[in-house]
Amino acid sequence: MIFGVDYYPEHWNRDEWESQAKLMQKGGFNTVRMGEFAWKLFEKKEGEFDFSFLDDAIEILAEYGIKTILGTPTAAPPKWLADKYDIVQRDKYGRKKDWGSRREGCGNNPSYIEKSKIITEKMAEHYKDNPNVIAWQIDNEFGCHGSTRCYCEHCRKAFAKWLEERYQTIENLNEKWGSVFWSLNYDSFDDIILPKYNSCEGTYGDLWSHNPALDLEFRRFSSDTWVNYQKMQIDILRKYTDNPITHNLMGHFSDINAYDLSKDLDFVSWDNYPDNQWGTSEYEYVSMAHENMRGAKNKNFVVMEEQAGPAGWDILGSTPRPNQLRLWTYQAIAHGCEGVVYFRFRTALFGMEQYWYGVLDHDGVPRRRFYEIQKTGHELQKLEKYIVGSKNKYDALLVKSYDNVWGHDIKRHAQNYNYENHLYSFYKANCDLNINTAVSNGKYEDYKIVYMPAYNIVTDAETEKIKEYVKNGGTLVLTFRSGTRDEYNRVRPMALPGVFKKIAGIEAVEFDSLRKPVKIYGEVSGSAEIWCDIIKPDTAKTICTYGSEYYKGESAVTVNKYGKGRVYYVGCDLDNDAMKELVRIIAKSANVETVDTPNGVEVVKQDDCIIILNHNENEVDTNIKGVSLFDGSEFDGVLDGYGVQFLEGSI
Repeated sequence: MIFGVDYYPEHWNRDEWESQAKLMQKGGFNTVRMGEFAWKLFEKKEGEFDFSFLDDAIEILAEYGIKTILGTPTAAPPKWLADKYDIVQRDKYGRKKDWGSRREGCGNNPSYIEKSKIITEKMAEHYKDNPNVIAWQIDNEFGCHGSTRCYCEHCRKAFAKWLEERYQTIENLNEKWGSVFWSLNYDSFDDIILPKYNSCEGTYGDLWSHNPALDLEFRRFSSDTWVNYQKMQIDILRKYTDNPITHNLMGHFSDINAYDLSKDLDFVSWDNYPDNQWGTSEYEYVSMAHENMRGAKNKNFVVMEEQAGPAGWDILGSTPRPNQLRLWTYQAIAHGCEGVVYFRFRTALFGMEQYWYGVLDHDGVPRRRFYEIQKTGHELQKLEKYIVGSKNKYDALLVKSYDNVWGHDIKRHAQNYNYENHLYSFYKANCDLNINTAVSNGKYEDYKIVYMPAYNIVTDAETEKIKEYVKNGGTLVLTFRSGTRDEYNRVRPMALPGVFKKIAGIEAVEFDSLRKPVKIYGEVSGSAEIWCDIIKPDTAKTICTYGSEYYKGESAVTVNKYGKGRVYYVGCDLDNDAMKELVRIIAKSANVETVDTPNGVEVVKQDDCIIILNHNENEVDTNIKGVSLFDGSEFDGVLDGYGVQFLEGSI
């Protein structure tokens, strides 16, 4: 399996490369990723190419048993390119994003596209027969720094063409968009605008103030821009090599549709930083990100950048505690990772990421973090047969829809509402009950329970697919703000919850965007703080009711039998404890096993083993015993702080 580091030989004197390669070998590393930010070194002047420094680095590393994943360098265009061709993006205020960082290139700029083709082809041709290059990474972190959406004239023209292919006639677009509102009808596709800063924006704070259909389509188009840009590079590489191709995605980042972006890749990789200057992630949030990345292609993945030290740009996050780096590695493994690359080998002495610490500090001396990762690598070698090709046993599916990410951002419903946080509340509850839960848009029939929180933008075809799943015996969980919009972001002329009204067996006759919490009572007790649907059951049974406001005693959560299955409708947000208890009820009704463990203990069930992770800094008794795959000893259930255990068999 891949066990590697991200490496930047251009940051170090050549006389240090061999000693660094020796240290990598000592650390047990067998792979590096490099080259993704070196365009200027490869093409110092337009049309003059020189890969000699990278050739030397690849050769030295190979002498110590280390293979290379090569990154195409298009995330960091050189200054000559920006100066001569003006390839940089414009923001929604019309301001030029000047050169001087990374990801400033516009994916619809003809010059940027052409020069990207050339550098990709030159690299592919140069390295096509190099046996030490084992894979390719396209670009780096599409979508970071808000770089997905550009508002330049190139993008406007490309957007107009994209819309014309989609709608065929301008009359059809006007009708689907409801352009008659505010006299926004277009006479031709040449008239199409981008959702730039306009007269309403800023009047009432942070407000999207364009036609919701325009906003949604522009986000789809912007995502497609980078999918197509990536495909352009993949097609070039495929002319020269059969080596696998990936891109390092970004977990929960949702400006680009990960399902579309992953379609053309051989495998997904992503960059995992659980604790950096912007905050510490709950372990369940990190696990959900891993599942989101596994679900992008519904297959195992690689972590291309795994946190190896304290991380930040201008200030530092916390220093990983002893055994925490090992724990994070095994957490990734538990959720489908079958290769890990730590960022980075040695911490940079200059540039923006001087504070983004790697395996080694600035002085290059191995210390605690190096030896902890070294130990982890040795363990992974012994466990490789349980890792590469591993399969998790999933009982539940959490459906993440990028149309709904964007749609809920455009129309947010309530001040504190966030669709992705809403999804996470369900994932967290399942994770805390140790129910293996996939995050994807996969085949519903593969799961006993399908969670579709706030699935608001829904096509007629999707509606039929969902109905069939329930009819055939599946358990579906819906929530408030579901089923009311079509694919053009128009509100359907239907009572709430729209297309789901019949299968949910209810009608939401009113709703309340909350100014103060409302208590919930029944089989689950807790509180809502954001939203309450006032539900009138038709064929559904009431599980919980409201405890205050004018709708005191009205239904808050219901369940309805439909065909051989059932549909739960959760009409309000719930606090963590209440959500956990509701998920327990849903799991029991679907014959899904829950595993109760102390807080902070995660249990993941795979085909051949059980992985137990203690995210607490203190020792805990997990109440799970078995034979350890680390050394064949009997595991008594007690895990050290940040401890990990692999056990034979299943619970």
